[in-house]
Amino acid sequence: MRDATPGDPTRDREIKAARTLALARRKDAAAEAVRPTHPYLVCACGGDRIGLPLGAVAQVLPGRPCTPVPGSGPALSGIVALSGRIVPVIGLARALGRPAAEGGGSEDHLVLLRGEPPVALSVDRALAIVRSAHQRNAPSPGEEAAPLGSGPASDYVPGADGSPDFTIIDPAQVLRRVMP
Repeated sequence: MRDATPGDPTRDREIKAARTLALARRKDAAAEAVRPTHPYLVCACGGDRIGLPLGAVAQVLPGRPCTPVPGSGPALSGIVALSGRIVPVIGLARALGRPAAEGGGSEDHLVLLRGEPPVALSVDRALAIVRSAHQRNAPSPGEEAAPLGSGPASDYVPGADGSPDFTIIDPAQVLRRVMP
């Protein structure tokens, strides 16, 4: 900038240009710092913490006894009536090949998934909703997450800022493995 007297039009233009440039740099730095976050319902499940994408969850309900279905696979806990509909209940720990909780297999919560037909997952406990910017292979809306291996796990989120660590599970892949 050149030395000029106050009220000089050239000096005023130079000051405005410098301020505009400083504001633009600050906006670019703020945009780089903001990362999109994704909400997950974190559940205790057979000694593990599992994160279900919140968009796949319709409702969390207290656990209830299931009516057994003769001849069903080990992952199917049974069926329950919810809002006048018969809903199959999948034991998430058993569906993932994990041991059940030490409390004798009592599931405290049912996680009703979005979609038709309705399906519920039984978990030991729904712990919290956690927002995380950590997501490998983030799916577009309507797409499924790419798995980490041959199972339904799509990513691992390490704990940060007091949030628990958890493994992200794709419910659609879990259902494909256990439902005919």
